Amino acid sequence: MSDKNKKQINGHSHEHDHGHDHPHEHDHGHSHEHSHGHPHGHEHSHSHTHDPQEIKKIINRISKAAGHLESTKHMLEEGRDCAEVLIQLAAIRSEINSAGKALLKEHLEHCIVEAVAENDQESVERMNKAIDMFMK
Repeated sequence: MSDKNKKQINGHSHEHDHGHDHPHEHDHGHSHEHSHGHPHGHEHSHSHTHDPQEIKKIINRISKAAGHLESTKHMLEEGRDCAEVLIQLAAIRSEINSAGKALLKEHLEHCIVEAVAENDQESVERMNKAIDMFMK
């Protein structure tokens, strides 16, 4: 498989730059499969499914945080009190952390449960690295 995959599914383009396909379920009702090649000669394949309603909630949280960040930027441009801006930045950071925690829970409940059941250590290791990056 090439390092860059492009797929057209139900009118949506999906591109991956990491040499293997990842399944994703979207709120428009489809999912993708992926497999992991391993240097010791076998592959793991599992579906990467999420609850579309939960993913939509997480997307909405991120959108809300982005809007909040934009309005906070305008506060600075308007010369508002720095203490007020800092309070808003703290609230935005909390919103982003909340979205990250919700995504982490969703991923653990679906993808990691499947990976453990299928003895897919690569997925577990990737998740551990992502947790380390998120918690910095």
